[in-house]
Amino acid sequence: MPQHPLFYKYTRDWLSKVTGYSKGYLSRVATGKIPLSRSFVERVCFKLGEPESELFTTNANAI
Repeated sequence: MPQHPLFYKYTRDWLSKVTGYSKGYLSRVATGKIPLSRSFVERVCFKLGEPESELFTTNANAI
């Protein structure tokens, strides 16, 4: 099943520990069952210390 490129780079388990989001929530985001929210994007960028363009810009080479 295709998932958001963020989840190819980081595991759901690790992201859960770092961001505080549950693994279930992260699974739904990864598979597109729920859309990315602004608060999710901002929290992940802040916790990982990465710009949004690095984590959430998708392109064909990321997969």
